[in-house]
Amino acid sequence: MSDMDRPLSPEGERRVEDRLGELMIVGFPGVEWTPEIESELRRIRPAGVIFFALNFPDAGTAARLCRAVHATLGSPAEPPLVCADEEGGMVSQISSFWEVPPSARAVAASGGPPLVKDLAQRTARRLLALGVNLNFAPVLDIHSNPLNPVIGIRSFGTAASQVTACGRAAVEGMEAAGIIPVVKHFPGHGDTALDSHVDLPRIEADAGLLALRELRPFEAAVAWGAPVVMVAHIVVPALDPDPARPGTISPPIVTGTLRERMGFQGVVVTDALEMAGATSRGSYGEVAVRAIEAGCDLLLYSKLHPGPDEALAALQGALRSGRLSEARILESLGRLRRLRAGSAARPRDWGLALERDARDLIPHEELERVADGAIRILRQGAGGTPLRSPVDVLEINRPSTRAGMADLLRAHGMIAREREEDPATWPRGIEGSALLTVAVRGSASPEQEALGRAWLRRFPETVTIASLNPHAVDGWPEVRTLLASFDNMPATRRALARRLAPSVALAKTPR
Repeated sequence: MSDMDRPLSPEGERRVEDRLGELMIVGFPGVEWTPEIESELRRIRPAGVIFFALNFPDAGTAARLCRAVHATLGSPAEPPLVCADEEGGMVSQISSFWEVPPSARAVAASGGPPLVKDLAQRTARRLLALGVNLNFAPVLDIHSNPLNPVIGIRSFGTAASQVTACGRAAVEGMEAAGIIPVVKHFPGHGDTALDSHVDLPRIEADAGLLALRELRPFEAAVAWGAPVVMVAHIVVPALDPDPARPGTISPPIVTGTLRERMGFQGVVVTDALEMAGATSRGSYGEVAVRAIEAGCDLLLYSKLHPGPDEALAALQGALRSGRLSEARILESLGRLRRLRAGSAARPRDWGLALERDARDLIPHEELERVADGAIRILRQGAGGTPLRSPVDVLEINRPSTRAGMADLLRAHGMIAREREEDPATWPRGIEGSALLTVAVRGSASPEQEALGRAWLRRFPETVTIASLNPHAVDGWPEVRTLLASFDNMPATRRALARRLAPSVALAKTPR
């Protein structure tokens, strides 16, 4: 019996048709582990479960759910894949109860590969404490389109060499702690103008430019032994001339480029198959079969229903009809078996001491220092720093969960007033300083741009902060002084307040 044909569980030999669920990662509904959910997981028998922030309201719930998955799926020799999407910054599933590092771009700007590796390792140790053993990170996309609405600061930078070096550091940090890393989004999502969650993006770069830019970090990742690659829902005419076929279901991209040309032997996982970039190509069942035909091993679903059930029925039908062969399914099951048996760790017993140790792995004060190291002055005009009291503050698109910059500045002893979006309520002039923050991932909406530029015309000495995208105000000629922070998480906003306040001494500021 070959290694590939050995049983994947202690239940003994099972037919290939009965093992098709192992080609899936499924989502989890809510925060309660119920008999009905357990029954569904046992019926589908997926390779694992992915959890999101809505499943993780607190560390205790997260640990309880992860351990329930470990107890229900897989075997002692072959644990389930318990997954999260923990990049840091805005893409975090644990930030509601632990503060997390800023975005990939901010960490790279602050300390380069050594800092990336260190924080990746400590983040991985936190995930393992909760019970997560696979992380859908790092991002190896290059931020080659300044107004990309979905990647942006999730990328380590704008150069292939920088992304490659920081990506390798992140992979090494995670693996050193025992987490399975997943490099994404092959063949590169950085040069898109659309978000594949809501549309089907298209990369227009020719083959030469792709080879010099988008593909380089992934080629390096294959060479250094990255275990899992995620494929994106993007159309790439230079790699596949079919204008209706995204990478997830493209044999030329998955098999031709990733496996044959680059020589990747590990596990290929799709991006979430509920995203519009996938659902626009067909039913859940048809897309699932086409993804396996293309060369993918693992189908990712962010929900428990209806995608997994429809995919399971379609895969069974394709196997019975001969559209998919047993040999093709066994290839993927073999890769998954080796990944799980060799790398999928089980968690330690949960308790207050483990929770405290995991929380304290990354102190708040250190996160503020990291964030401060990422702040860049991109334009220096009449608006100076530190600011002068009183400070009039307008914030565009500030999340309601973030402390206002006016509150943070007041914590440093400044007089600060947060202004409303209605220009009729603005003062005619300013006594001290004016501050404008713009938190948009791609380009600002026409309404946001009109509001921001009206403020800048009235208060030309304003200090502007572009927090999520440093290019968001590139077309605003009124911007004279511009700072970029590459992040908008609480620690970054606290670091900005310290930088903008007259005193640099640490102060106790609201989160």
